[in-house]
Amino acid sequence: MRVTNVIIIVTILLMLVLTGCGGDGDSPASSDETITITIGNITDLTGPGANGMELVNLALDDIASYYNDHGLIPGVEFEVIHWDGEMNPARTIPGYEWLQQKGADLITTCAPGVALTLKPRVNDDKMALFSQVGELEAIEPPGYVFCLGSIPQYEAYTLLSWIAEYDWDYEKNGPARIGVAAWAEPYAIGFLEAMEHYIEVHPDQFELAGSYLTNFTFNWSNEAILLKECDYIFPPILMQGFAEDIRNTGSEARFIGGAPHTGFFEQIGKAGAWPLIDGMLFIFTGAWWTEDVNEVEFNKMLINEYHPGELDEIAKQAGYGSSTNNRSLFDLFAKTVENTGPEGFNSEAIYETAQSWSYSWGYRGDYNFGPTKRYMLTDLCVQEASAQEQDLVRNDPDYYPILTEP
Repeated sequence: MRVTNVIIIVTILLMLVLTGCGGDGDSPASSDETITITIGNITDLTGPGANGMELVNLALDDIASYYNDHGLIPGVEFEVIHWDGEMNPARTIPGYEWLQQKGADLITTCAPGVALTLKPRVNDDKMALFSQVGELEAIEPPGYVFCLGSIPQYEAYTLLSWIAEYDWDYEKNGPARIGVAAWAEPYAIGFLEAMEHYIEVHPDQFELAGSYLTNFTFNWSNEAILLKECDYIFPPILMQGFAEDIRNTGSEARFIGGAPHTGFFEQIGKAGAWPLIDGMLFIFTGAWWTEDVNEVEFNKMLINEYHPGELDEIAKQAGYGSSTNNRSLFDLFAKTVENTGPEGFNSEAIYETAQSWSYSWGYRGDYNFGPTKRYMLTDLCVQEASAQEQDLVRNDPDYYPILTEP
């Protein structure tokens, strides 16, 4: 059971990095001499999180190969070295030290807890660490840890604000009754924490009908009865069992959630549960795979270039969407090299460039870091589950600024 729980948590956290993919079409360039920038990646290659992290590692390798093969940063080549942390906290610091010995110029990770563990060390060493996992504690107070993914607390604030403005007429109907039935995993814990704070500040918009966090149960009948009068419910990540239980009570509550819930759509389809979650609202970092935008097209191009014939298989799994975050990260590397030249590239130079770095998408808010801002995203969108399409569809074409407070 412990291994199953770890796999589920890893899948949940990896889905926080699932975004579309885009690029700005850097022009290839050549240089007679090159230096090697070494990226040290702390991941899981053989432990219980290995399957979930495989495509995240692959996306990092692919973007490094793409930049090398197309000569996108003159005078620079990238090398990625992976450390197998095995999802074992005791291997995090030894892995960091081993990567330093191997000449790592910066650290990346998609493993939960790594950024929190290493935060004091990287701050002392002035080593930039870029985490795909959205852990608020890792970036506050700001230091050398940067977050490429989404923060659950910020997602909750943004989604509840959107619901109050566009989906629920609280001035006419009174506060919406909202509930939570989920596993006690990091995403749900962070989301509920922010939800409770939002409701304290906006009691006219929502009232908390009940919140139930459990230790990986698959029997939700009691919680379903307790929450049957809700207007909105945040369900467990693997939600088809809860969905069946809550619908059996006669509840018509609208489900709400985020990217981690999309990690188990295959199970939703096999269970024939799409009608049970029809209309579910998802706060999302970007475009879904079915959308015709440059984020997605870049992602597909990268897969087709390095894994021909595997697009459908890779695209339907969690993890490879991190290539959008990687694309933005490599733009930060490019701008650092512009500032310092290849020979001056190091973590301190990345840190200095990040103080005023931004990446323009052209049609949505720029990704950026700043003197005190250590999370890259600036806006979110709302997707919706469609039983007819058995997929996500865009509920609202607009993007909305991330709320960091209710």
